[in-house]
Amino acid sequence: MNGTVLALSFLFAFGSTFVLAFMFRKKLSKMNMAGEYSWDMIFSYSLVTMGALYGIWYGFVYGYSFEACMLFLFFSLITGLGISLGLHRYDTHRSYRAGSVFLFILSVWAWMGGMKKATWVANHTLHHQKEDGPDDPHSPCLFNRYGDQWGFLWSHLVWMLVQRPHLEALKRTDISKIPFIRTERYLFLPCLILGFAIPTTLLGWEGLWVSFLRMFYVLHVTFSINSSGHMFGKTVWKKSLSRNGSWIGALFTMIGERYHANHHADQRSAFLGWRWFDIDAGKWLLLILERFGIVNDVRRPRFSG
Repeated sequence: MNGTVLALSFLFAFGSTFVLAFMFRKKLSKMNMAGEYSWDMIFSYSLVTMGALYGIWYGFVYGYSFEACMLFLFFSLITGLGISLGLHRYDTHRSYRAGSVFLFILSVWAWMGGMKKATWVANHTLHHQKEDGPDDPHSPCLFNRYGDQWGFLWSHLVWMLVQRPHLEALKRTDISKIPFIRTERYLFLPCLILGFAIPTTLLGWEGLWVSFLRMFYVLHVTFSINSSGHMFGKTVWKKSLSRNGSWIGALFTMIGERYHANHHADQRSAFLGWRWFDIDAGKWLLLILERFGIVNDVRRPRFSG
């Protein structure tokens, strides 16, 4: 381990994250909006960024093995599916039915990806209720009606670093109905650590740094749905500002979430990519599991692509 590179990664990650939070809190204040630093989010995001920066340096200097690349792809896919199929399509929208075993597996995958059910579901529900309005938790239109660079950064990341206290009173989600919500307080941290421990046990330092890169990648893929998914791409029937991205964006997200306009047009659909060739690993997995009876009542889109 190179202590100098790690220290520089630490300084840049924590410094840049705090500067972003400071700038946006000041901007909110000028608009007479209350904003409070979320120190736990600032710390945790900075830590992941620090590890990812060191991981990039490690890759340039030593390279990553084929096994490390495969672990990166595998853990990116399962944690992404935990978020998309678990937190999004089931916990929030109930777009299919499944047994406790499968739902628990999805929960573990989501926790390995660093996502908590209670906050994720409540924020996403409020997002649909207040879409791209002033009370949307992560709208790129907060500072400009059509979105701008400030709105992009806000919706992508900063809304988690600087929280607006009044939004908590608007959240009406009954989290007691979310599967394994009580288990989350005990298993979230162990599962999060497990996502790093398995690759590290298998590959040593290489496994640790590729795990930080995987976490950074999955987080920003998830974040991009709030930012790029409401600013770039094609709308569906002009029903909302949400957009469907290109096939390249869909390929990078893998799990189907880049078809964001489809989702806003038909929120109960379990399929985000409506056409058979749309890149939606969540849809493909549901189709396979449905044939084996593991999931059922899978809601199809009401509209064709």
